[in-house]
Formats: sequence, structure tokens, C-alpha cells
Amino acid sequence: MNASTLKAMPLDLETTRACAARVLATDTEAPHPEELETLTLQLRGHIVVAIPEVETAALALPEDGVPRVCALFCVGEARLRLSAEPGRHLSARIAHAQRLARSVRALCDHYEDGFHQCPSGPERAAYLRMLQHYPACSACRTVDDNGEVTGVCATGDRLYEQYRQARRGPAAP
Repeated sequence: MNASTLKAMPLDLETTRACAARVLATDTEAPHPEELETLTLQLRGHIVVAIPEVETAALALPEDGVPRVCALFCVGEARLRLSAEPGRHLSARIAHAQRLARSVRALCDHYEDGFHQCPSGPERAAYLRMLQHYPACSACRTVDDNGEVTGVCATGDRLYEQYRQARRGPAAP
């Protein structure tokens, strides 16, 4: 298959989403280590194929538009997750695969709907602030073998708390 044939083929959203769903399923048993390894490799492949497609589509959107900014942040986050190495323990490898699966889902959403926007209103603003901070902060990116954050970052903690509050919505009267 040559490059022009690959370029003409659309992403297989059904297969891509099914792979992500298998990793994120909460109502099933965790995958066995061998299956997890296969799923992780598949997720990485889906991300590698989706990134240029989503990025190209996002760059065609209005420069100051929220859908463009959100899509480009999702692309950046996916690249960051591709560069991360899973820990040695099974729980860390599962957490790594789940992060990849969430990126796959977000990329599929942006690919499917060019005007897709991640969380809306105050939730979106808080989400975008987190996405700007976390990739640039070494403390927020430091994880142990179990995939748990080990760095201490007051800014990251504050941004996450703002996002959590925004997701809850305004307090009831």
C-alpha cells in the first residue's frame, strides 16, 4: 500500500472505539497481561494514525475557535501519553492503557465531529487550564511504578479542584 492509498482511507472509528471500550470497561474482568500488551499496542497505533487526521482538521478550523483549541490540546495530550512509558507492575500498565484509551476516545470524537468541544462552560475553561498546565509541569508528570502521581504540585492540585467543582455545577440554594 502506498502513501496516497493510506491517506485516502478514513479512520476505522468502530474498531478504534471498541479497542478503547475494552480497556475502559468497568463491568468486565481486567485483561490478562498478554491481552493488555496487545490492546496497548493497538491503542498506540490508533493514536499514531488519528493524530495527523485530527490535527489537520483542527488546523482548518477558525484560529480563535474553541473546537480548534480543544482538538489541538487533545492531540498534544495524546502525544504526551504516547511518549510515556508504562510502569512495571500490572496496575501501572492498566492505568497507562486506560490513559491511552481516553485519548483515543477524545481523538475519535474530534475526528467524527470537527466542531466537537470537550467539556462546556466553566467546566471547559477549567479543563483547558489543566491541559495547559499538566504537560508543562514536571511534578505533575512524575509517576511511580503503579502509575500514581508522585510529584507535589500545588498549582496542579488547585486546577484539578477547580475542574472538579466546575463539573459539580453551582451549589444548590
